[in-house]
Amino acid sequence: MSWWRSLLGVGVAAVAALGLSAVGVEPVFAIGWGLAGAAVAMLMQLALPAEPGADAPQVPADLDRRATEISRMAWALNPRTGLAGERITRRVRAVLRHRLERIGLDPERPADRGRCDALLGQDLWGRLTGRATSIADIERALDAIDRLSPIKEKK
Repeated sequence: MSWWRSLLGVGVAAVAALGLSAVGVEPVFAIGWGLAGAAVAMLMQLALPAEPGADAPQVPADLDRRATEISRMAWALNPRTGLAGERITRRVRAVLRHRLERIGLDPERPADRGRCDALLGQDLWGRLTGRATSIADIERALDAIDRLSPIKEKK
């Protein structure tokens, strides 16, 4: 802040104090209101950066410490409640759907539902598409993904 802005604040304080004193306000209160006006006038003169983080130090992201998709999915598992979050459920469901489509099955098609249940386990796909997927359902789905692995299909 430059000296003329400080002078402006002092001028606002003096004008406010003299004006309030002329109206009949007690001198102590007039000085207090004048100082409050000066503070507001000086604060309004502050120049803030357009980007709030512009003056923040730039810390380079260490590649070994940044979050990965695996760590985000791990945080989606809640061992206290035994439920799996939507992020990991979506990912497992997509991989499982891809593996089933490789062998010609669509888990959403009612005609393929019996074969899917035989391969995956009783109503596993229904639990993966339901509201509350448990960690045990995710584990069973990962086991089914391993069983449907393309490497095992080639043997």
